[in-house]
Amino acid sequence: MNIPKQIKTAAKSLTDIYGDSFDYLGKYRGKDAYMFRFPDDVDTGFPFVFIHNDNDVTEVTGFDALKIVRLLVKD
Repeated sequence: MNIPKQIKTAAKSLTDIYGDSFDYLGKYRGKDAYMFRFPDDVDTGFPFVFIHNDNDVTEVTGFDALKIVRLLVKD
């Protein structure tokens, strides 16, 4: 999957530690949503979701990120 450069820049602190791994979630309010994927052996809290539209990136965490993931990820 081709992850936009802006997403990688916004997630640099995560990718420096855990590597470059993202899941495309789908469209959220007309924008592309990506979730940073932590390695399986890492215990984390809330997910990090990045909303991308052209050159604009918004990082979403906490309960708002969970809401986005629940909306877009099917079991």
